[in-house]
Amino acid sequence: MVIEIIGGMVCMLLYAKSHHNMKTETQSKQRVWNPCIASIFMENVDKRMVELQTQVVKKFNISNIMHYPVFSQASPGYTMNKLVDMLEKNGHDAIMFLDIDAIPLNDNALNYFFEQAYAGKIIGSAQRSNHIQNNQHVFCAPHNVTFTIEMYRKLGNPSFLPNYRGDVSEELTFAAEENNIPVEILMPLRYDAPPIRMDWEPKDAPPYWDLANGMPKYGIGTTFGTEGNEMFWHMYQSFHSGQLERFIKKCEEILHGK
Repeated sequence: MVIEIIGGMVCMLLYAKSHHNMKTETQSKQRVWNPCIASIFMENVDKRMVELQTQVVKKFNISNIMHYPVFSQASPGYTMNKLVDMLEKNGHDAIMFLDIDAIPLNDNALNYFFEQAYAGKIIGSAQRSNHIQNNQHVFCAPHNVTFTIEMYRKLGNPSFLPNYRGDVSEELTFAAEENNIPVEILMPLRYDAPPIRMDWEPKDAPPYWDLANGMPKYGIGTTFGTEGNEMFWHMYQSFHSGQLERFIKKCEEILHGK
C-alpha cells in the first residue's frame, strides 16, 4: 500500500478502498469518520526506516486507521498539496501527515490527534523555522500535523509550500489563527542529542533549536507531548550519517522492549 508521486505527477495508486472507520457519538447520532495517515519519503530514505515506522504505527494504531507510505520525487509541500485532493477523492475526511522518521509513542496518540481535529482544531507538534523572520512564529510542524479536509477547505485550501512568511505547512497554522480556529501545538518534552549543524550556520550556534522565547528547546530525537503523556517522537535530520542507526534503535526499543 504505497502511493507514488514521481516528477510532480501522480503515477501510481496502490491501495484498496476498504478502510476501518472510527465512530463516535455526536448529538445522539453515530458519526462515522474515515481518517488516514500519510508518511512521505524520498529516494534517499532507507527502506528499513519505512518498514520500521510502519510497524510502530501499526503497534499503536488501535483504531486501524489507514496508513499510507508515500514515495515522492516532488517537494514535500507540493506532495502534501496533491495528497489532500487524492485522499479526499478516496473517501478520507481527515489527514495526519507524519514524517517517515516520526512515530507515535502510545495507544492514545493517534486517536487523540484525530479526535481534536474532528472537534474543529488544527493539531500538531511544535516547530519554528529560525531562518525565517516572522516574529518567532510557532506552528504545527509538517512532520506531524492533523486536520479535517472540511476545515482545510473552510480555510481556503492553504498551500503547504513555503512562502515569504513561513516554512513548509506553516501557512495552515497562519490561516487557522487568522480565522480564529483553535490550534493545539504539542511542546517538546526533551530531546536526545543536539542538532547536526550545517556548514552555513554560525559556528557559535547553540546545541538545540529554539521555539519562541520561553518555550522549550528541541533537537535530534525530540519527544513531544504533554506533562506525563509522551505522544510522539521525531528524529529529524535523517539524511545524516548515524541517524538510520538511531532510528532503528528507537523503533526496536518500542517494538521489542529492548
